Amino acid sequence: MSNTKKEAVATEEVTPQENTQELSNTNTQDLSTQNETLDIQALLEKSSQMESMDTIVSLSPESITLDKVGESFRGIFMGFGEMTVNDSSVEEGKRTIPCAKFLINKKMCINGGAVLISEIKGANVALGTPLEVMYTEKRGNVKIYRITLLG
Repeated sequence: MSNTKKEAVATEEVTPQENTQELSNTNTQDLSTQNETLDIQALLEKSSQMESMDTIVSLSPESITLDKVGESFRGIFMGFGEMTVNDSSVEEGKRTIPCAKFLINKKMCINGGAVLISEIKGANVALGTPLEVMYTEKRGNVKIYRITLLG
């Protein structure tokens, strides 16, 4: 290993002292974890108020499918991700496919339709854009969608 590589490795090492903070003086002390600084006092305050907090949004995604021509949903586009689907043609019985993510009525919803994903990417839809997605027709085994901007 060259000296340059050794120096790079040495600068990336983190000592336990850098990641460990004493919590005895929580009024002024922050806890550093993975390049984030957390205000311990604020976290302690929030933790004592958990029972009175309202649910904001479920982050566990639900699959949203459109089964009949004319069905639609309205949601805020939240980007792309991956979802696991059953597939008996692979050894594991499951495979991972790309999906589009939408925020609908305080729930994260996902759809893995290849045409839908392609249309959203092709239209270069920005994160946070309100959309209506409508299933308009079926061509063979392919669902065709109409994507409309809302405002």
